[in-house]
Amino acid sequence: MEFINYQPTKIIFGENKIDLLETLILQYGKKAFIIGPILCDAIIPLFSRIENNLSNTVQFKTFYKVESNPSIDTVDSALTEIRKFQPDVIIGIGGGSVLDVSKICSVLYNNPHYTWEYMFNTFSNFCHDYEEINNKLPMIAIPTTSGTGSQCTQACVLTDIDNLKKTIFHQNLYATLTILDPTLTLSLPKNITRATAFDAFSHCLESFLRSDNPICNLLAKEGIKKIIYNLPLVLTSNNILYRKELMLADTFGGISLSNCGAMLPHPLSEIIGSYTNICHGESLALVYPSFLQNTSQKYSDKYAELAEYIFPLKEFKDETDATNYFIKTIITFMHECDLKKEISDYNVDKKTIDQIYNFITTIHLPMESTDTINIILNEILHKKENKI
Repeated sequence: MEFINYQPTKIIFGENKIDLLETLILQYGKKAFIIGPILCDAIIPLFSRIENNLSNTVQFKTFYKVESNPSIDTVDSALTEIRKFQPDVIIGIGGGSVLDVSKICSVLYNNPHYTWEYMFNTFSNFCHDYEEINNKLPMIAIPTTSGTGSQCTQACVLTDIDNLKKTIFHQNLYATLTILDPTLTLSLPKNITRATAFDAFSHCLESFLRSDNPICNLLAKEGIKKIIYNLPLVLTSNNILYRKELMLADTFGGISLSNCGAMLPHPLSEIIGSYTNICHGESLALVYPSFLQNTSQKYSDKYAELAEYIFPLKEFKDETDATNYFIKTIITFMHECDLKKEISDYNVDKKTIDQIYNFITTIHLPMESTDTINIILNEILHKKENKI
């Protein structure tokens, strides 16, 4: 057995740990640059709470301009303001988009010579140790959703000038510290709760399928179990106990993903999202039923192991029985959480579907065979008449 496991981010977990923010900032200095999402009425109280916890001891400037699927233009705008302010630490408060912008800003602040073309073309392998990026600003990640895992990964997903989502991987992109406070997720609406939790589920499942790293596999299995049991509960009753479990699952998924990587559903969903603006968790949900059913034989040992772990009291006749039970359970879970949808539910026009299809069929995705990708792609896009 051989594996490498790396997780340099310090994690502080617990209810109301956000109240420690000022103390944590002062470990790095007295000037903080806070990055957040575009504000709306629903989240203004949350950000007011955070700002009000900072006394006159800490000088701070805010950048509440990060959109979903953030563009490199947004990063450039943030960097311009950061360099004018000259902070001691960057604080990212929000979902994965905010955390990704904050992480990339922390490494580019003192390194303006890195171009987007160079970074997208060079930093493309999640498990490679690249050249060190020196003089990184400390960065504190404060997630307000439970799904992206960005608070403990080395990845940043950004939209390039061609309007496609692309990922930059670098070991210096890990957050310095993360505050995991489940009270910050209590105000999340159901649609964001379910979409982000399914993203965390996919991180756990795909990293588990991809690797035999025993540390990450244990985290991934437990993360899947927590999401399956707690997402339906939190959608019914917005209880802090269920929110804690989802936040833990999100973190387990992020740690697993950062060490083991993703599989086919992730690039497919990111391409679909690039063309349609369907949020990442929901575009993953479009892919998953077909992916599970069309990989049931290839990963039967893994799916069976998950069934036995998640449902220890159930007896299975054999590996095939356990595999089928796991897949059936996941699809039922998706129905229960209103995650089982078709691309037609999003009113995507035929031209866009053709663009998605043509783009995917002209690139090489090594995660599965061409035949498997063809079947999955045709099923989710309802283009059964086409062939790759």
